[in-house]
Amino acid sequence: MRADAVVVGAGVVGAAVAEALSREGRRVHVVEQGVPGGAVSGASLACIGTHMMDEDELPLLVWSCAAWRALAEHSPVFEYERCGQIRFLDHEHELASARHWIAMETGVGLGSRLIEPDEVRRIEPILKGPILAATWSPDDAVVNPFLAVRTLVAQARSRGATVQSGTAVSGLALEGGRVRGVETAAGRIEAGIVVLAGGPWTGRLAATAGIDLALVPRKAQCLATVARPPSIRRVVGACKAEGGVDAGYTQIQQARSGQILFNTVLAGGITADGGPDDIREADRLFMRDSIATLLRLFPDLADVDLLRSWVRYEAVTPDDRFLVGPAGPEGLYIAAGDGGTGFIRAPAVGRLIADHVAGREPSFRSDIYAPLRFAGAGRA
Repeated sequence: MRADAVVVGAGVVGAAVAEALSREGRRVHVVEQGVPGGAVSGASLACIGTHMMDEDELPLLVWSCAAWRALAEHSPVFEYERCGQIRFLDHEHELASARHWIAMETGVGLGSRLIEPDEVRRIEPILKGPILAATWSPDDAVVNPFLAVRTLVAQARSRGATVQSGTAVSGLALEGGRVRGVETAAGRIEAGIVVLAGGPWTGRLAATAGIDLALVPRKAQCLATVARPPSIRRVVGACKAEGGVDAGYTQIQQARSGQILFNTVLAGGITADGGPDDIREADRLFMRDSIATLLRLFPDLADVDLLRSWVRYEAVTPDDRFLVGPAGPEGLYIAAGDGGTGFIRAPAVGRLIADHVAGREPSFRSDIYAPLRFAGAGRA
C-alpha cells in the first residue's frame, strides 16, 4: 500500500493531523492499533478552553477554540457545548495566581474574571461547598470525545483519507536517510511522510529510527456516576497548581448522558514505559480523593451512585508542552505529548504539522514544540 502521508494513531491529535493534511490534498492513510479514539482520547473529559493553560501558547489556544467552534457550526454532531469553566480557590495564596492568569488572559481580549462565592452559586447553583473564591471563564466548552474524534476522522475521509484500525505499527521504514513508510504485521505501508501521533507509544516507534523523545506515560484516571437529571452546568476545576507534570488537578462536569464525570489527582502519576500496555483499574487513593472533592463541593450528590472508573495513559514531556514538528530522518514528524490537554490543542497541532510538511512559515510559534528540544537533558 502507498500513500502520501501515514499518520500513526487515531486519537484526537492523529485525527486532527489527518484532517489537516487531507485538507491540503494529500493522500493520507491513518494506522491505529485499536479503534479511533479508543485510548486516552476517548477517556478524556475533553475541555476546550484557554483558561489557566500557558501564556506562550495563548495565540494557538485561541485559534484552536475558534477552530472547534467553526467545526461545530459545520458538523453539529459531537455535542459541542459552550458551558464556561469555574476554577475554585481554597487558599489565600491562590489569589495571586488567579489574578495573574486573569490579567494575562484579559490582556488578549479573553473574558475570564475573579468571582465571589455568591456569584459562583448563581452560575453553578449546586456548588455549595466551602470555597474562598473562583475564576470564571465563560467561553470555555466541552465536547463528546468519541464523537469529536469521529467527526475529525469523517472530515479526513471525506477528502479521501483511509483508516486502518486494529493494526499496530512495529517500526519505521528508512532508506538513504529519509523515511519510506512504516512496518506493520500486515506489511509495509509506503509513504514519504510519516507523522507519529501515537500518544505514549510514540517514543517507542521513534526509537526504531534512533530518536530518543522526552516522552513518558502518565495515568489519566476518571470516575463516572450513574445518570441523573441535569445538575452541573459548568466545567468545575481547581485553580491551576504549580509543579509542571507532577502537579495535581480537579475536573468535574456532567455529560449530556447525565453521568457526572470527575477526577482529582493530587500529584504524580508518571509510570514506567510499559504502563500503557498494562491497563488497570483506577487507583484506590485516586478514587478516595476524587469522591471527597466531589462531595465537598457538591454535597447534594451524596446519594448518587458511582457507576464506573477507568484509566488510560497520556504522554507528557518535561515542560508539559507538545512535541510537534520534524525530527530525525527526512519526512518524519512528531505530534505527541498531550499532557492531558490534547483536545484543546489538536486542531492547531494539525495545522502546525501541515505547515511543516508544506515548508511554510508555521502559523504559530513553533520553537516551543521542537521535538528534540530536550536532547541531552534527560527525561521527565
